[in-house]
Amino acid sequence: MNEIERALMAHPDVADAVLSAEQSHDGRQFRIAFAAIDPNRLSAGKSRCHQAETDRRVTQWRRAFDQVYRDAADSFVPSFVGWTSNFTNKPIPEPEMVEWLDCTIQRIRALGARRILEVGCGVGLLVEQLAPACEVYCGTDLSPVAVRRLRAFAQSKPELRHVEFLEREATDFRGLSPQSFDAVVLNSVVQYFPGIEYLHMVLEQAANLVAPGGHIFIGDVRNLELLRVFHREVQSARVPSGVTEAWLERKISLSIAQERELVIDPCYFQSVSESIARISGAEILLKRGSSYELTRYRYDVVLRVDREAASACRDSSSLALRTENRTNEGRPLATDPMAAAFLQHLSMELGNVLRARFSEAQLPEVVIALNQRDFAEIVQASPIAPGDPGNAEAIEAQV
Repeated sequence: MNEIERALMAHPDVADAVLSAEQSHDGRQFRIAFAAIDPNRLSAGKSRCHQAETDRRVTQWRRAFDQVYRDAADSFVPSFVGWTSNFTNKPIPEPEMVEWLDCTIQRIRALGARRILEVGCGVGLLVEQLAPACEVYCGTDLSPVAVRRLRAFAQSKPELRHVEFLEREATDFRGLSPQSFDAVVLNSVVQYFPGIEYLHMVLEQAANLVAPGGHIFIGDVRNLELLRVFHREVQSARVPSGVTEAWLERKISLSIAQERELVIDPCYFQSVSESIARISGAEILLKRGSSYELTRYRYDVVLRVDREAASACRDSSSLALRTENRTNEGRPLATDPMAAAFLQHLSMELGNVLRARFSEAQLPEVVIALNQRDFAEIVQASPIAPGDPGNAEAIEAQV
């Protein structure tokens, strides 16, 4: 064990460490330090910083949306601003976005709802098309800029003047009466939630707002079953030619380990009625449309809401228990954005530990903290082969 590895192992959160020698496509040598975090310390670390990290993610989300809206045109007309392809890092072509929106609108209209609550209304793409036919339409969003713009837009359109907009986060349902909506809509927002428990909290409260016979529509859910396929295809589209399969597999595994969005197994929704009494069933729907990126890796969900009398035969055991059981089987219900956030913070902390003890010439380009399962998979894989970007900025961008 070398001095860098010893220094990392001295940290109370670290169970194992490896300093890996890598080579870039141009032959430059560089080093990456990998640290495996003790499972108990990872769990404790998540618990200690849960609220702070949740607040940070919510604030980061709010600022990101605010910046997008401020940079958009002065017009209040809803647009597809901010939709960027993972494959090209360019805006998704507008015809694909139009088709995506049309298919989503058709799916929500098929529910027959006349009173809709939309959680995360964003730039108003759904509001513009759904609200005119509704008796009641309420949209909520974190972004004060989005809410202000949408209020002005709605006031300029007679058919939208009945729409109410509220600035609040997804778990805030204050002032909304029980069973006052036919449908609650969360379209293309749950991927930004801090964890599956947060989503569960939202669904529990949303179910209480839906009248018997109504629905909760969750659109554009990223599919955990296809996460490896997704990252494989993204990396294959981006990497230089000539890389080895071992290099690609390692890159994919690292991308999955550092996934910062909530990606959900469809089985979660199929079993959600077991712990939310008013939800009687779920329908998992394949995305419609021709766009590869907007349809292949995501799905829609329609949850049916019935009378509370159905709860008598339901087991109200905690979501956490079922999640733990699935994890023990090697099949988690969802990614863990909070763990990824904690590991990113710890990576920076470990980097600072090394900088305090070693000269610049001795330091690795980056330190990557991983849970033990990902550490075993990624570190034991073949080293990154020639063709990988060999600069610290590119490496750090993956953390």
